[in-house]
Amino acid sequence: MPRVPAGTALAFPGQGGDWRATIAALEAHPDHELVRTLARRLGSSDWRSLDGLDTRVAQPAIYVAGLVRSGDLVAELAVGHSLGEITAAAWAGAASPTDGLDLVVLRAELGHRAQLVRPGAMTAVNRWTSDAVLDLAAEVVDEGHGHLGIAVRNSPTQIVLSGDVAAVDEVTARANERGAVARRLPIDGAYHSPLMAPFVADLRDALHEAMVHDPRVPVLSSTSQAAMATAAELVDGIARSLVDPVDWPATVAAARRWGVDRALEAGPGDTLSRLARFAPELAIVAP
Repeated sequence: MPRVPAGTALAFPGQGGDWRATIAALEAHPDHELVRTLARRLGSSDWRSLDGLDTRVAQPAIYVAGLVRSGDLVAELAVGHSLGEITAAAWAGAASPTDGLDLVVLRAELGHRAQLVRPGAMTAVNRWTSDAVLDLAAEVVDEGHGHLGIAVRNSPTQIVLSGDVAAVDEVTARANERGAVARRLPIDGAYHSPLMAPFVADLRDALHEAMVHDPRVPVLSSTSQAAMATAAELVDGIARSLVDPVDWPATVAAARRWGVDRALEAGPGDTLSRLARFAPELAIVAP
């Protein structure tokens, strides 16, 4: 298997991965066993006919696309952005590819279940500082629109908020009125927020069943910035990531401390490569 250069990690994206690139990766590997398994799960191998805005479609597809693109690469560290932590753990051998797919299917389903209990949403606010976003979020919460908090710090000027639908809609509208660029994300559920707390135990139970091996190499968490080197650490870290916020700049800094100065974008698309413009200390490039 090809080994990447020393000091290089593999980086796996979350649901922000490019849907067209995901389709291209799946179409390029029609006979891959995992791609066939995904087609059976989703009920179709006509990827272009599927709804990429449906979290229960997008998350499993992004996971499979990441594994088929990276399965034969060898690196010394894997980095996962949100959902990408499960892809990274499966690539590192902690779970089988199909068990990892089961986990991703469950994760997406938990988001759907959460919507039935307490509908939530996520919005990306761009061109504002973290402090400005936090001030606006506090304003919206203080007025009684519901829970709202930082779910993802992607860069100094791109913050994702997660919470109740009314709060997300209100903060999106006000941010755009005041000069930011904000948009609701096509994600079914308020991931990385307390709204997902009732479902952490379900994910943890499934992780216990699936994570049966220590990973070949550590998996760097985008929520805790811990290098998860055992199955137990993966179970705990990935379960908590359902409610804990992602901090990508801090994750990049942790990778640098680990001795990594370069990463290959192992999943579909170039989401993480584009974020590298804001954190150039870790170059992220296509494999």
